[in-house]
Amino acid sequence: MVKIKGILKLITYASVLTGYAAVMRYVEIYISLSFAALLFFSVYLEIRKTFEIPRWILNGISFLVLLFFAFRISAIHLIEPILNALLILAAIKLLEEKKFRDYMQILVLCMFLLVGSSLISLSSVFLIYFSILIILSTFSLILLAYFSQAEDLAVNRGDILKIFHQALLICGITLPLCIVFFIILPRTNYPLFNFLSRPETSRAGFSDEVALGEVSNIQENNQVVLRAEMSKVEEHDLYWRGIVLDTFDGSAWRTDSSRPEMPLPPLDGHQITQTIYLEPYGNRYLFALDKPVHISGEGVRKSGDLTYTLRTPLEKRTRYRAISVMAPWIPETGMDWDRYLQLPPGFSPRILEFVKTLKEGVRGNDWIKTLQHLFTGGGYKYSLQDLPVSETPLEDFLFVYRRGNCEYFASALAVMLRMGGVPSRVVGGYRGGYYNRAGGYYLVLQSNAHVWVEAYLNDGWLRIDPTPPHAENATMRSLEGGSMRLKLMLDTFNYYWNKWVISYDLNKQLQILDAVRSSFEKPHLKWGMSKRALLQYIFLPLLLLTLGFCGYLFHVHRKKGPHEKIVAQFLRKMASHGYEKGKGEGLEEFIRRVEDKALQDNARLFVDEFEQIYYKDMKFTRQAISSLKNHIRKL
Repeated sequence: MVKIKGILKLITYASVLTGYAAVMRYVEIYISLSFAALLFFSVYLEIRKTFEIPRWILNGISFLVLLFFAFRISAIHLIEPILNALLILAAIKLLEEKKFRDYMQILVLCMFLLVGSSLISLSSVFLIYFSILIILSTFSLILLAYFSQAEDLAVNRGDILKIFHQALLICGITLPLCIVFFIILPRTNYPLFNFLSRPETSRAGFSDEVALGEVSNIQENNQVVLRAEMSKVEEHDLYWRGIVLDTFDGSAWRTDSSRPEMPLPPLDGHQITQTIYLEPYGNRYLFALDKPVHISGEGVRKSGDLTYTLRTPLEKRTRYRAISVMAPWIPETGMDWDRYLQLPPGFSPRILEFVKTLKEGVRGNDWIKTLQHLFTGGGYKYSLQDLPVSETPLEDFLFVYRRGNCEYFASALAVMLRMGGVPSRVVGGYRGGYYNRAGGYYLVLQSNAHVWVEAYLNDGWLRIDPTPPHAENATMRSLEGGSMRLKLMLDTFNYYWNKWVISYDLNKQLQILDAVRSSFEKPHLKWGMSKRALLQYIFLPLLLLTLGFCGYLFHVHRKKGPHEKIVAQFLRKMASHGYEKGKGEGLEEFIRRVEDKALQDNARLFVDEFEQIYYKDMKFTRQAISSLKNHIRKL
């Protein structure tokens, strides 16, 4: 036999730990340590039972905790102090001698902790904590119904499993209702409580300035930067354009936004549409497949170099639609030669002499092929380690170390092109990605960060990537094979969570409503399915599943236990003597109406033994049932 009180305490501690896990990332370290100390102290009191802290002392401490954190609330930090207070209050409640209302208050505090965490960040982990807490709360509420009647009530393990199954069944029934309410409840285009959410932690990413060696810091980070929902394309087309850098100071490239933008002629080529989910990375640039001609979104600014920016740095995950053209080059007629031939005054005579040597005897732009061959077959190696960081990093890269990462290769090529009279610029973004067939999207990591060169040839910008092919850093290699497959599998869940839950808004509700309305207004549905087929393949199976589920519930409800069967036998035997039990009539009331003294005495023996077993929560063993049947035979 197991006491209800003991199980309730275990569930309560599990609920509090679940609430803590949900907010652990957002509470301060001293709060976590205080919570752990109070938790261990409460467990010690539960085991030892040496003394009991007066409730008025705990209430006074709780009031001081609320007062302390109330003074820490500000416009910037509104949610965190509240979460800190709720967590400490839940731990203090564990120290009390718990009654019915105390268990209820602890469950409410845990639910508030979970809701508070969702105001800061509604990630897919929220669903895990929510599911655990709902199951624990439902189980706890059922047990509290017994606990409120008798605090020292004990039940057998089989009954505990039945109660747990009932809790799971209740959760299973409510889940479809939650989904329906999520879909149909009205939404706004702008989250009502968005002002409560703090910006997500900025991640390493491209900025307005890229110094030599800086991209290597991004490339060693394997966090997700974007997901692009699109069909699979050729590997050589996977360049994700983000920022164009046109000014070089000898060690870093930056964007000169003060110069006027020239209008861009239309591009010809195959169009690819992408729906991109971009993670916060601390800057304003939006990324899309190279040669993006359109990006939809509020506050998006387009530049003539096919880059797109927001008004403010990206601090929340954002979703936008991009259209890219697979054109070989970007035409430009009004070339700003000074802008794209700019170099620091007197920059590196050694590199200039090297360029003149390479151009000797080479006609036209053929020497560009010579430059490309220099980087691919001239003994230069890709590396993220021991990069040149002297006052002359490009000279050291070209003539001393002969190794570097993508920005060394791109910077060297762009500088040499400018020295040779060819306008050039450096483009920053990402190269490659992992295609998730299950979700139909590309997963791009920060470790895919890349820079390449665009050279002005034949009245247009041509992409030239001097970085050696198949250049991979250690982080990228570590993600190959089973590790990457596992990451893609787990990321599929995050992708659909962001797509169906986070991005679900009023526009999507209107689209669903419009699709349903138009489907029944037309003789055929948009996806080519007739109403008859819809009835045959969708509604009828759903109806059968619903009826089957209801039948199962009816069967479970009507399924008789051993005590019900033995009572039914007793009542049938009594009915054979002319005595029918009334509706709502107890067994003792029933047998008091029996006029035959001998029959009444034998019936009382059955009722006394039955109630002795039933009301003391004892098991109806074979021996007990045999004894009860023996009493029935004597009637």
